[in-house]
Amino acid sequence: MRKSDANFNLKYGKLPKGEKGILVSRICGALITDGLIYKQEKFWGKYLEKSYYLEIADEWKENIDLVSKWIEELINKKGSVRPYKGCWRYRLGNREFVEYLHSLGIPYGRKSSIVTIPKEILKSNDRYQIEFISTAIMLDGSVKLDGTIEFVTKSKKLRDQIVRILKRKKVHARTFKQRIDRWSSGWKYGFCSRSFDFFMKILKGPKRDKLILIRKGKKMSIDELLRLFPYRENSKIPFIEEIYSNLKKVYPGALCFRCLMKDITSKYKINFHRNTLLEYLNLLIKSKIIERVDKGWYRVVA
Repeated sequence: MRKSDANFNLKYGKLPKGEKGILVSRICGALITDGLIYKQEKFWGKYLEKSYYLEIADEWKENIDLVSKWIEELINKKGSVRPYKGCWRYRLGNREFVEYLHSLGIPYGRKSSIVTIPKEILKSNDRYQIEFISTAIMLDGSVKLDGTIEFVTKSKKLRDQIVRILKRKKVHARTFKQRIDRWSSGWKYGFCSRSFDFFMKILKGPKRDKLILIRKGKKMSIDELLRLFPYRENSKIPFIEEIYSNLKKVYPGALCFRCLMKDITSKYKINFHRNTLLEYLNLLIKSKIIERVDKGWYRVVA
């Protein structure tokens, strides 16, 4: 036994029981969707050096902090969390843990089209499987403005495994298939679901806050709302900021829907559907940031 193995108590190829099994299931869900494990070999003169590490990246630092906490609880090792290419990245070098994860069925290197739920998790009870799915959606799923949960992957087998588990839990999910882009012959496989109560129970992190806000409402500040719905580089219009700034200009007065629509379209020289503006107005209303004072009229809450 290597000296570094002394405190490593996870049995290779096996899922531990109890709380440790839950932590392993969550970590596997993170690695299968937004993570990688690496095994690198380099020669230094006559000597072959091997390095093993894992990394997980996500736009939400809260999600990365959660995964970092789970790994530290499981193996008592700290990794690094740093900004990386517009997101946050967790990285840990640990040979025993990486080899253990590989023994469960997580491939080395890039693996997006071939990943599946590890067999040990599939053989275990529902609790471990749901924890895996919860973390997979936490990192790689999305919450639409109407509250629909969506999950997309290049692995058809992974999509189908998750959908089968959800169906056993009486959760309705509609599957779909779409091209990666219009020039590609590659496909992405996904499912969407409007089983709000189920996902509100299992989701963790900011996406759960998004779902609760959309479905039930939650008092927030404008900064908190913008953290949940940050402006994206590929978005044509930063709707939340524009609506709020337009209404703030006339505070304590009110603006009508048509005025808001006109102001935004003239500023960005683009047309959009009125329902898009209504969806963002509803988000601001549910956050108690603005209020409807009359039919089609809105103002900032005092």
